Amino acid sequence: MGTTLFPGGIIALKIFEARYLDMMKRCLRENTPYGVISILADKAVDSDTSVAHFSDIGTLATLEEFDPIQPALYMTKSYGIQRFKVLNLRQESDGLWMGQIELIAADPEIPLPKEHEKVASLLQEIMSIIKSEDLLGDGAFRMPANPDDCGWVSNRLAELLPLPLAQKNHLLAQSNPRIRLDLISEIIEEDGLHNIVMH
Repeated sequence: MGTTLFPGGIIALKIFEARYLDMMKRCLRENTPYGVISILADKAVDSDTSVAHFSDIGTLATLEEFDPIQPALYMTKSYGIQRFKVLNLRQESDGLWMGQIELIAADPEIPLPKEHEKVASLLQEIMSIIKSEDLLGDGAFRMPANPDDCGWVSNRLAELLPLPLAQKNHLLAQSNPRIRLDLISEIIEEDGLHNIVMH
């Protein structure tokens, strides 16, 4: 996908292709998650063919809403639960990608350090604007929030900030949430993103 899902995040998708409808229905029936990984680029094989280049890290998602809005068109909402490393991928005859994965341990809870209170405040401001302007629709954020935890703050900022997919996936791959938050703070300062909510 052209997006990156972090644990604790929500992803809303409009599903109409038969292969994805079948996959979502199977997930509902068997109560199993599916994997969300980013397509970082399309690599050219020759002048007529390109192959998707996937990230090595993804996030398992549980399907929470699967609502038909017209025949063969569904609005879905899923919740990111756990990161994984991709071991191998294969494409089925219907075009659906399947693969083997290795689960990555959940972030340890690390209290938000004082030097990151400023970026935590930026997150709260962004979320308040999104909610007040209804920019992402109902249920844009999974509650309860955990604004005193490095992992929760870093994941929400990584989702919301306008960062390239490769950068988001680099952040997703960080095993230490404190380091992830350190990197995000550096990005915000270097790119002037602390002014993002003013535009």
